[in-house]
Amino acid sequence: MYEGFPGGLNLSAVNWKKNDDPNLPGDETVFSPQGFLLDEPTVAFPWRDSAPDRYYGAQEPSANPILNAPLQEPSGGTIYFETTDAGRIESALAAMGVRLDSKDYAAFAASSPNPVESRYVDQIKFVWHGALRSLFKVDDDKIPPDQTLTLRQALTQFVKEQDAKWNEPGRPFSTRLRGAAGGDGEWAKEALAFGFHVENSFWQIYRIWSRAWLVTK
Repeated sequence: MYEGFPGGLNLSAVNWKKNDDPNLPGDETVFSPQGFLLDEPTVAFPWRDSAPDRYYGAQEPSANPILNAPLQEPSGGTIYFETTDAGRIESALAAMGVRLDSKDYAAFAASSPNPVESRYVDQIKFVWHGALRSLFKVDDDKIPPDQTLTLRQALTQFVKEQDAKWNEPGRPFSTRLRGAAGGDGEWAKEALAFGFHVENSFWQIYRIWSRAWLVTK
């Protein structure tokens, strides 16, 4: 069902829903703001006359990379890459503060019906169990079991599986991706690359996706 995704990873569909909350944790079209995003404030500042804002450190995603840095975390962000080397990928993600050895997360798979518009081909969204409980109001008895793969394994295997699915050995471009970035198959041809995004650092919400980029003559 999920060709090109890691074997052994328990994947849920983006419309997975375990309660009456209208927010779907697997919805790939919605990006959670950075910040603690708790219902009630948990941090009291002695130098303020009133309680802190309801959502401490919350900030909507911004197109400005400087403004988009998380206020309450030293690392995060988004990277785009082409390498399939697991060591290089792991080093980059570790520097971004990704908790690579965790297994207590849900994984949501999506494949785009229109990669030109969505700018991704296949995608996995990872949501920590703590975020399912606190942000998406999922009851403990409905939280999925821990994964058999660590986040490190899931991310690097996704890249490997996508490489096998879309790339053609010995070619600088892929006919399997033809048109995925609007190429004409002649002057502009598609090649495989990837993106990774730390959606919320504190609540450990991450995304990885495959994408097509244009190789021109």
